[in-house]
Amino acid sequence: ERRFEETFGLGRKGFPPPQRRFAQAALSELLGGVGYFHGRSLVQSPLREQPLPAPEAALFTAVPSRSFFPRGFLWDEGFHQLLLARWDPALSREVIAHWLDLMNAEGWIPREQILGEEARAK
Repeated sequence: ERRFEETFGLGRKGFPPPQRRFAQAALSELLGGVGYFHGRSLVQSPLREQPLPAPEAALFTAVPSRSFFPRGFLWDEGFHQLLLARWDPALSREVIAHWLDLMNAEGWIPREQILGEEARAK
């Protein structure tokens, strides 16, 4: 609780205890949704009818729901990092570095990373 208050200052800002507990639970859920995924995405080529497996990739990311969406979403990650960067800047930099490692030669990062069989099964 002390670190949470030092980081976010909700008590100083006048938030009542139930709202502070809710905020702590939200941070806990976010941290619990951080995971490491590894595998190959499927990429559609204009030259082929069926998608092709991309090179193996790894992604350390926060996900909206590990049980329903075991894959990374670039759009969501931006919002996750607003909170995570304040809580643990080093962890945030690690997540961002993984996303940047997925950038292709044209500078494009696919918005959704479906890496491996588990992610494709959902």
